[in-house]
Amino acid sequence: MPDYDAPRPDDAPGAATELSAALAVALAAARAAGEIGAQHFRRRVRVERKADGTPVTEVDLAIDALLRARILGAFPQDGWLSEEGEKGRQWLDRRRAWVVDPLDGTSGYLRGEPHWCVALALLVDHRPVLGVLHAPALECTWWATAAGGAFLNGARIRASGRTELEGAEVIGPKAVSRAECWRTPWPRVRVRRYPSLALRLALVADGSADAMLAPGWKNYWDVAAGDVIVREAGGRVADLRGAPLRYEAETAKVNGIVAAGKGLFEAVLHHAKGFRCGGRSRGRHGGRGDAHGNHEGG
Repeated sequence: MPDYDAPRPDDAPGAATELSAALAVALAAARAAGEIGAQHFRRRVRVERKADGTPVTEVDLAIDALLRARILGAFPQDGWLSEEGEKGRQWLDRRRAWVVDPLDGTSGYLRGEPHWCVALALLVDHRPVLGVLHAPALECTWWATAAGGAFLNGARIRASGRTELEGAEVIGPKAVSRAECWRTPWPRVRVRRYPSLALRLALVADGSADAMLAPGWKNYWDVAAGDVIVREAGGRVADLRGAPLRYEAETAKVNGIVAAGKGLFEAVLHHAKGFRCGGRSRGRHGGRGDAHGNHEGG
């Protein structure tokens, strides 16, 4: 099975041009959405609890409305799947569909932590071909398109080239340091935690972290953008079984996620498969970081 099977620009005439147009719209929309988030950041906002107990704020909803208007205004025939919108299966029936998290890392946002972002991905035939992650508080924007490379603030990025797991920086649950939680205990690694799952993938893509893992079922809108960004940065992404992520289920969930540079991926996956301390990760809670690339906590 190929490591990266997203459609390439030469798969169909005009595909590269279509991706370029979609990227321009997505970047502009994400930055406009980020302005809304930044305006309300570290201020009191209205918060409610969803059925699953996670918070949703007036900021999430305002960003969701802006993104939907901007993107579907430009591409009215595309499908739409957003954390804050109606789910259903309408998006599954479209060849092109946008998968969106208006504000990934809401819990951290409410605590005044900077690791939150706007996450946008475009699926074509249920595979991610474009990803944008915009983190205003970090002044960082990551993006990638299939066969177009991955970028941070306009500079090309590459995933870590590290090959030794001992001493690596791994973004994951606190359980990494608990030997009883793994069939194969981890060697000594530096563990970091962040509230935004999308940003954990971004930090692997740009080499700020060597690997990340998140056991438990994860939503498409949390992982789709980071999936394509990591892969275009030369890294690898899979679920906890080692299978490439697929975006074809009405549940809109994947069975956990592992991402790393190619030199570490198999070792990280081997350990991740042995997780045995429960089925849910603590991905809604995270460590702190004072700036991108200067992380602490966890």
